[in-house]
Amino acid sequence: MTFTSGTALELPAGQRSFAIETALLAWVFEGISQSSRFNVLDVGPAMPRTIEFFTSKGCRVHIADLFSGSIIEQQQHLDQDALTARFEEALWMVDEPLQACLLWDFPNYLAPAALEALNRALRPWVTPGTRAHAFAALKRSAPLMQHQYDILSANEVIQTSAQQRTPAPYPHSWQRLDDTLDLFDIDRGALRTGGLVEVILQGASRQSAQPPQANGNVDHIPPRPSVNAEQRSRPVRRTKPHPHPSPSRVVCH
Repeated sequence: MTFTSGTALELPAGQRSFAIETALLAWVFEGISQSSRFNVLDVGPAMPRTIEFFTSKGCRVHIADLFSGSIIEQQQHLDQDALTARFEEALWMVDEPLQACLLWDFPNYLAPAALEALNRALRPWVTPGTRAHAFAALKRSAPLMQHQYDILSANEVIQTSAQQRTPAPYPHSWQRLDDTLDLFDIDRGALRTGGLVEVILQGASRQSAQPPQANGNVDHIPPRPSVNAEQRSRPVRRTKPHPHPSPSRVVCH
């Protein structure tokens, strides 16, 4: 494993973490064992368990940490071309097509113009085989998020309160999410406690010149068979944090 840059990750004392069951994340990683070179983009910060998870899978992981930059704060003052350029700079380490993209709850921090700019910046790296994962707030009545995530297993993630962030201010309707992220088709979704939706996106076919047709309702998207889509939370026993750099790229062999 190699790290290109970063500082040690330490969670603040007293920060609460929970293990939550994920209904759909395993779909993102189904092709790992079949792919000799599995490239993953994680738009969140470098998290110890996530790095350990990918180390065991033999993946090449690009850690962008888009939450820590200035794009969220400056998005209202930049036009779409400038926003696209900023995202392209933030994704400098991606140099090959992606098999997986972990968006977490980042789209909910972006106004529609910024979400479209992210879509444009990802365009060179998304193929029909790319799968993306996100936690989406589809309406204002849903609780807007203030979390960061760490992969414990393909079916479970650690959700930690990110108190240093302001709550994500931009819920996106199903129609807007589907139209704006037109690199992807919405493959499936699972309702979670509190009105949030866990979403899997599949790279859209390059043969189609038309945007994917919007799905009108979450209920039309089947959850993964034999997996309980309801959120089950339980406290995580706190252990001493593992110091890891916050890398721009992690190469796991």
